[in-house]
This record gives sequence, structure tokens and C-alpha cells, in this order.
Amino acid sequence: MKKFKLSLSFIFLAQLHLVTAVADETTLQNMYYITASEARLLPPFCMGLSIGNFREDAKSLKQNIIMPGEHTQHFCHGMKALIRGDRGDKKSYENAVSEFEYVQEHSTSQHELLDSVSLYKAEALGKLGKTGPALTEYNKAIQLNNKYHQAYARLADYYLTLGMKQDAIDTIKVGLRFSPESKGLKNRLHKLSADK
Repeated sequence: MKKFKLSLSFIFLAQLHLVTAVADETTLQNMYYITASEARLLPPFCMGLSIGNFREDAKSLKQNIIMPGEHTQHFCHGMKALIRGDRGDKKSYENAVSEFEYVQEHSTSQHELLDSVSLYKAEALGKLGKTGPALTEYNKAIQLNNKYHQAYARLADYYLTLGMKQDAIDTIKVGLRFSPESKGLKNRLHKLSADK
């Protein structure tokens, strides 16, 4: 009888381990793998990630594209985390910051996406309510590329969420000095000027 109880205990523990392993794998898949709906919102070069980065429903979207720069898979996963945050999983913004920081810490200064890494890290930080660090990253994106009109636009939009209209206007004006043809900046300036 003792042997039988031991066998039942062993079977129960083995089943529990199997259920836990399956649950862990499901959690990993949900956290790590890119779904088809997410893949469609990512930059096109993210479709060049290795097939193991895609959930089953997204594998057909994979393409043979050369990824720009070093550690770009972390940039893509950061972008995926931003999408998940915008869809309601607020903890994903923390994952996004971690992924973008990985690229910043492990890439050379020649990485062609560093300005974008700072921009999207700023977006995640802002959504986490970390105003100071977000402003630092927005400005870092601009310092890395002073013609990056999207960085000026998003920084201006962020200033508006903070109720800092004059800072938004000043940011747009600086952006227009470096990117005078930017329709997005022109439209923002026109709207803000009309609202006075």
C-alpha cells in the first residue's frame, strides 16, 4: 500500500510538472511570440526576424529581409510591447522600455535605428507616467538626428498632454528649422496657432 501511495504521489507530481511546463510555455508564447495582428503593425523589416519569433498564425508573414543594425530583434519586440500596451496591457510598456534599453546598451553608436529606439522608449516611458525620463529620451532622439521630424512632432504632442502648449509650439518651430518640408509639423503649428 505504501508503494502504491508513493507511485500515486509520483504520478501526481509528474502531471503537475507537465501542466506547469505547458502553462509556462503558453505564457512564454503569449509574452514572446509575435501574433499576426501585431506583425501587421510592426515596421516591415521586423518581418525579417527568424521564424521562431512568430506565433503560428504569423509565420506566413515572415519574409527574407535583412534586419538593419545590431540587436534589432529587441527593437521589434519593444515595438510589439508598445502595441500590447496600447491595447490595454499596461505592464507591456515596462517590457518595451527594457527591450529598447537593451538595444541602447549593446549597440554601437553607428546603429541606424538609435534615434528611433530613443523615440519609442520615450513613448513607453511617457505612458508609464515617467515624465522626466520620457522628455530626456525624446530630446536624445532629436540630438541623434536633428532632422527627425517625427521626434519633434511626438515631443510636441507629449508637451500638449502635459498642458505645456508653448513648449509644444517652440519644439515644432525648431523642428521646422531642420525639416522645413514636414507636413506633420506644419499642420501642428497651424492648428496650435489657430487655437490661440
